[in-house]
Amino acid sequence: MKLQRYFCILLLCLPVLVYAQSDKTVTVSYERSAKEEVTFYAETQSHTPYTVSMTFSRLSNTTSSEGEIYDAVIHYGKTRLLTLRPTTENVSIGFSYRYTYKKGNNRLKTDTSFVYLFPLAQGKVVRVNKMVSLEKFLGKEGEKRVTGLGFSTTVGDTIFAARGGLVTEVVDNSASTSENTSFHSTENYLEVFHKDGTFARYKLFQNGGIFVSPGEKVIPGQPLGIIGGENYKQGSHLRFSIYCPDQPDYSYVPDFCLSPEETGKPEERVMYKSWHPTAIVIQLSLITHLALPTILRV
Repeated sequence: MKLQRYFCILLLCLPVLVYAQSDKTVTVSYERSAKEEVTFYAETQSHTPYTVSMTFSRLSNTTSSEGEIYDAVIHYGKTRLLTLRPTTENVSIGFSYRYTYKKGNNRLKTDTSFVYLFPLAQGKVVRVNKMVSLEKFLGKEGEKRVTGLGFSTTVGDTIFAARGGLVTEVVDNSASTSENTSFHSTENYLEVFHKDGTFARYKLFQNGGIFVSPGEKVIPGQPLGIIGGENYKQGSHLRFSIYCPDQPDYSYVPDFCLSPEETGKPEERVMYKSWHPTAIVIQLSLITHLALPTILRV
């Protein structure tokens, strides 16, 4: 089938997430000790890391300051945030607090020099297209912002990890059924957290077609699932995006292994062959294993 040029429209594919206290993905609680110390904890059942920010609007009988912001990075389970200690022993501490949290680890910096593998089988010939922000199509001012890449596929192709990391999100039962569509708000996807704080989102899997689960560590070149998307105007394809919490636009297009001798950013309307050089895969797998925090290893 002749491939046609297309733009994949991305709407909130990798959202910038800052939550208020009312959201329950992350909860903050506290415990008082017999000495009237107050220890605060954050808890999440998500494998996605979050940066939690706490501030106190009222404090009494403690050395901590009102208005001071306390940041902490939390992972799956319960994490201690801070402890308030009384200035007068055995007298209760008075306090009022609020918290917000943002997806990702704000202490990490995006490694824009990192080279990714094409997320398709070794030897697979693929065409790459840019995905752009929806704002331009809605008539808003500004240039079209590239938010990711679309990789042409055949229905039933296996998708592979372009980079190693920790699986943080999986949606496996929401494939759209609308025919001849260009965009659908609910689709199957998975997300992988990388050692530099970035997230990769792979989208348009078949229902029940994802092989991995949240909390599982993956290595470069590992099979992730079976692609769908045959109901789209442009045919079956993978939508691939990188979310960068520390970047102004929260996304960027990384460099790929374009051939055994060349790396760089893929160009539109150019056919590439997917290469997974053994030496690079082994090297990237080792980096992934050594660099992920112990709490993230599975």
